Amino acid sequence: MALKEKISLERALTKLAAFQCRHYKQIIVASLILTLFLGYGVTGLHFQGNIKKEMPEDLPVFVLQDKIASKFKGEEFLVVAVCLNRDTGARNVVRDIRDPRVIKSVVELQNRLENESSVVGDVQSVAMFFKHGVPSDIEGVKRVLKAVPGAEHFFNHDYSITLVQVPISAGLSEDKVTEVTDIIQSDVDAITKPAGVEYKITGMAPLIIELLRLMREDMVFTTLVAAVIIFGLLALLERSFTKGFLVFLPLIFGITWTFGTMGFLGIPVSISTVMIGAVIIGLGVEYGIFMVSRYYEERNQGSTTRDALRIAVTNIGASTFGSAATTTAAFFALTLSVMPMIQHLGQTLAMGIIFCWLAAAVVNPCYIVFEERIGARKLAAWLQKWIGKGVE
Repeated sequence: MALKEKISLERALTKLAAFQCRHYKQIIVASLILTLFLGYGVTGLHFQGNIKKEMPEDLPVFVLQDKIASKFKGEEFLVVAVCLNRDTGARNVVRDIRDPRVIKSVVELQNRLENESSVVGDVQSVAMFFKHGVPSDIEGVKRVLKAVPGAEHFFNHDYSITLVQVPISAGLSEDKVTEVTDIIQSDVDAITKPAGVEYKITGMAPLIIELLRLMREDMVFTTLVAAVIIFGLLALLERSFTKGFLVFLPLIFGITWTFGTMGFLGIPVSISTVMIGAVIIGLGVEYGIFMVSRYYEERNQGSTTRDALRIAVTNIGASTFGSAATTTAAFFALTLSVMPMIQHLGQTLAMGIIFCWLAAAVVNPCYIVFEERIGARKLAAWLQKWIGKGVE
């Protein structure tokens, strides 16, 4: 049975090779149109920095957590950390965060923040305890704070940091969080700040935004580094820039098609899938190597373009199909996980392997034929030119 299936696959690939040889230009045009279409899908690629959304939300413990969050917590907090910088060389610097100058600046900041439309609730800080004015000395501030139960929770143990909690709507988009953060930063820049005090914005939402930025940069950087290194090695091993590019071309198609499909299907790039570009390049490069090497091996032995293409596509296509199928099956097994991030990892890697094999076995042979015939025409034109000069 397995032998019959192999024979059927080889027959199909033999017919494919004949079709590729006859219609290589049409296949090239179709591949470019498909790449442009899926390349547009890359613009819709979604980055997921919130690990909670990559958890199995249908499990009872997560369902209960969502109910509690929606019932008792309809907001998130940005935090402005007011910190001492004792290393500054400025004069008359603040040595205790309870200094009246700091308290006055926090009161000013809270008043500004409470007038912002993006702030959905009451700002919480030590300014709440000084509605009737701030004492002129630090001892007066200490007395006010001592008279308020729980006031010490706004400070750390050595009184070098105090926090201002700014409530914002939960579940804001990345652009909206960035907008709110910019508004808060403008308010921080506008207030009077004593020497030796720094105002830093943090919180879960800004951390997620920063994580998304790092994920984007890492994905682009790791993919480009892997691509440059592998392309350099291919050009060196093949001893030809052109052959190296022909081997690398299926990887370009595979990466573009994978990311474009992810964009159209709404599969997010998360912590688990941010490295798939480099992984797909590393796993999929062998298909192009085998195909290009076998084709030129047959050509060097005197085979015609048609015969070399038939042998390469039939033999290498059948062999690599088994490798691609088993690798894809292993990655698809990850989709059985209860963790969405593991499911997405399996889906993206499986798609990447499938696309790399299709690009190497179906599309790339047409580019090989195209490159060879273009080279033959240039050689013929060059010979004709020099023969004509010799006759003259």
